[in-house]
Amino acid sequence: MTMHSKSTLFQIPSTISMRDFLKHTVSRVERITLAMSLIISLTTSSAMAQKQTTRKKSTTSTSVSHQQSAEQLIQSYRFSEAARLLQKEINVARSSGRSTLRIEADLQRANLGMDMLRGTERVCFVDSIVVSRTKMLSKLNLSVNAGKIVNLKDVMPSETLASGQYGHTGYINELRDRIIFSKSDSAGCASNLHIAYHVGNEWSAPTPLNGMHDISSEQDFPFLMPDGVTLYYAAQGAESLGGYDLFVTRYNPETKQYLKAENLGMPFNSPANDYLLAIDESVQLGFLVTDRNQPADSVCIYTFIPNSTRDIYEMSDANKIKVMHAAMLHSISETQTDEKIVAAARERLTNLLAHRTTDNMRTQGQHFYVINNEIVYTQLSQFRSETAKRIAQQADETRQKLQQLQNLQEQLQRKAAQQGLSSQERKELIQANQTIPSLQAQYEILCKNMRQAEIK
Repeated sequence: MTMHSKSTLFQIPSTISMRDFLKHTVSRVERITLAMSLIISLTTSSAMAQKQTTRKKSTTSTSVSHQQSAEQLIQSYRFSEAARLLQKEINVARSSGRSTLRIEADLQRANLGMDMLRGTERVCFVDSIVVSRTKMLSKLNLSVNAGKIVNLKDVMPSETLASGQYGHTGYINELRDRIIFSKSDSAGCASNLHIAYHVGNEWSAPTPLNGMHDISSEQDFPFLMPDGVTLYYAAQGAESLGGYDLFVTRYNPETKQYLKAENLGMPFNSPANDYLLAIDESVQLGFLVTDRNQPADSVCIYTFIPNSTRDIYEMSDANKIKVMHAAMLHSISETQTDEKIVAAARERLTNLLAHRTTDNMRTQGQHFYVINNEIVYTQLSQFRSETAKRIAQQADETRQKLQQLQNLQEQLQRKAAQQGLSSQERKELIQANQTIPSLQAQYEILCKNMRQAEIK
């Protein structure tokens, strides 16, 4: 058989048998098929490789986008991770010739957070309430002995407030003869704590508290303990972890100035704003005002039991989460280890709230008897128990004596501060100072016995 082909792909001999032709043709077709398969395989492998590379890039991109920022790590109390990330950012910034001042400031915060976390104090919290910022002071319940925290707009003349930049709140002591508050300096560069005295019917010109001048911080929300020495306040500055941090300082009578303040650490401070700390020694309760984990324009008022000595958690890998929870106030129930102590503190808080309510009502000319959180009598005739009624009458008489002595004490203390006392007046003041505590204790016992007799 003779065949003529013009194929450019392969050439077939001009003279060949059918058998050889088929063998020859199949052999070449197989080679072509193999070549085509190889080309298709290589193309497919390249496409798959490209697809895998694209998927890998996509995964890497997703990982980067999910990576937390240093600020997010600080807010979640992962300070060591934040510090490592910030150090890397500093190295990158330096290698590219960019400024590292802001990153170094954040690194300082992360390191401060690590130190605070390791020194977290054991504190028992017994109650908390979330309120609007505007209602914060009305919900902050302090006994008369602890003084008063006020909105400066309510106590300072408008012309005085208009003369300079003032802070948010002021502290008026129990005698109501002095007030501590924040005021900016003449250059308007810093807000530091000042004091003013009540002279006649007005406040004197404010003067800076000695030792408290600090151009690098913004001070506000002061609270002075009844000892007249220990001062708590909030400040924003280089030594603050959050916006406002809480600090404590003490007055040195020898140098006549306040000592260098100390950061209160955790759990009182956080990466958020911690505004105010007040301790009411008469009921052994403390109050912390913070906006951590709160919506805008809201704060949480925590009630805690003050410690006589500072006791801190021991940090280890085994209890790291426990310490972190305690530092961030994850749950106040986790801080409670003794049910009896917590129950007693809550009873003191209930009594304090009752007295605050009764004081407000008496100011308005109302008279009443608090039986519990739900029952309040306004007349003796409402008592079902004759025993409770008799005790209530005794409590009224004791309260009247106590009020008279407290008024006398306040008058004599004011006079002593302004012009001095005669020998007889000094004796009367000493007698009042000695009698008031016993009358207060007697009144508390009578009120407690009255409630118990009525609810039997």
